[in-house]
Amino acid sequence: MMVSMGAVQEDTPVVTIVHDCQVLDIAEEILDDHDLTVDYILTPTRTIQTNCKRPKPQGIMWHKVSSEMLGKIPILRTLRSREKQAGKDVTLQDEHPALANTNRAAVSNKKVMAANTQPRAAPGSAPVGQPRVESDPVNPKLEGSDTISTVYVGNLPGSLRVSELKSALRELRVVPVRVNWQGAQHRAFLDYRDQGAADRAVSSLQGLSLGGNALRVELAKSQRNRGQGEIHSHK
Repeated sequence: MMVSMGAVQEDTPVVTIVHDCQVLDIAEEILDDHDLTVDYILTPTRTIQTNCKRPKPQGIMWHKVSSEMLGKIPILRTLRSREKQAGKDVTLQDEHPALANTNRAAVSNKKVMAANTQPRAAPGSAPVGQPRVESDPVNPKLEGSDTISTVYVGNLPGSLRVSELKSALRELRVVPVRVNWQGAQHRAFLDYRDQGAADRAVSSLQGLSLGGNALRVELAKSQRNRGQGEIHSHK
């Protein structure tokens, strides 16, 4: 939104302040074009210049904004109207035909513009942004694929950061190709390239506790009912 309003530009330095324990490497494959990288990371003991070359978002990605989110954030409606008058494509997530058949359980109730509010930065890649109800990045490599298998992770503690979940996934060697974070609902959906990878993730994550909460891990209902051609969401 700040880019859309003209408050920042491509060469505007981005700085985040985190604790030393929050500085970690992020697997490149779980980043998307909505992730904001930072130029400097300040910790209690260090000042890190990332020298990250990853392009920063160039404005609001309307195809990742839902109608629900638009209705809840007045400034988004104002900016969308302004950009529409300027002739820009402001088609929303649920207005895109290409998204009509995607898993609604993984794309509903995401808050796109919160994606740049909290740090998950690391030297080298240094992306920042733990959306509290995170946007649903649609990976072009995955879109339309019938082989993607989704794992549901529930009972996430409210204080948990998406970076902490991703760190646990890396340690267990079950990194997904995409993480759909729904922190406000205390859940996340992990997309894997095939059923075998999803099954391994479910097995590896069983019994895992984060922040004092024992996680609930299972194949997403859409996976279990795929043979019936139905899509359901976890409530």
